[in-house]
Amino acid sequence: MKVSVLGAGRWGSTIAWLQNQQKRQVILWNQEDEFLKEWQVKRKNSFLSLPKKVEITADFNLALSSEVIFISIRAQEFRNLCQNLKDLEVKNKLFMLAMKGLEMKTGKRLSEIFYEYLDKSNNVGMLAGPGHPQELTKNVPTLMTCAVAKKKDLARAVKYCQTDLMRVEQTDDLLGVEISSALKNVMGIVGGLFFGLGLDSLKGYLIVKGPEETARLIKAMKGKPLTAYGPAHLGDYAATVFSPYSRNHQVGEDFARTGKLGDAEGVPTITAVQKLIKKYKVKMPICEGIYQVFYKGLRPEKFVKRLFK
Repeated sequence: MKVSVLGAGRWGSTIAWLQNQQKRQVILWNQEDEFLKEWQVKRKNSFLSLPKKVEITADFNLALSSEVIFISIRAQEFRNLCQNLKDLEVKNKLFMLAMKGLEMKTGKRLSEIFYEYLDKSNNVGMLAGPGHPQELTKNVPTLMTCAVAKKKDLARAVKYCQTDLMRVEQTDDLLGVEISSALKNVMGIVGGLFFGLGLDSLKGYLIVKGPEETARLIKAMKGKPLTAYGPAHLGDYAATVFSPYSRNHQVGEDFARTGKLGDAEGVPTITAVQKLIKKYKVKMPICEGIYQVFYKGLRPEKFVKRLFK
């Protein structure tokens, strides 16, 4: 069983590490840069090390030789990757998105972008849920969810996603998983903002209202609202809304204390989801409010008051 992972960041390298633990042949790809060269020389980062049998390469064609290919890059870079895949006329592959987000300029889901470029013989799915390399590499297990665009490949996707440390629940609601996982990052930012304001107990509000808000959007988009209450959204709050390892939480916390907006995957999602709110005419006070805070000058304290009107 041969598996490739595109993207050697902390989550992509963790996927490669997990796949190697299952005795699978693993190829870890990254673009040619100093980051890749460091990986090839040291074969480790702050969380894990990879044995020599895991091939670390910039050879895109080699990475595409696997039948199952995980993708773990920034969501805003995904369209360019799809263009590169189209140029190589890739066919008959199962791509699993180990990444989250919506395209900022268009509000499109990643699977929508995928099929704008790739041959229809390919299938795309998503692996989503709580997972930090800091914990998995210490043998702390987790529960995640797996969905694919074409149901015929669901069993195969689950087989490749499941590991000794990662239990996987399956669903046919790819749309719901994509929206759930993207908006989970937004809730993580808001949770960090609450924490930075000294209002950590308001995370309880997010536990109740965050999934409600997400479910409304999923329903309007013809997905399954209950997906918002699964591992891809509510189940991931522990690793995002409450976790010290979460970059999204850190962005919110830092903004509350300094007024400066940092970088995390949830930041462009805040802008992207405004397009979906407008298109589907859905009320989403948390997502709308944090956008006003970051880009329209709304004071964080006033945002909190608005949530309770």
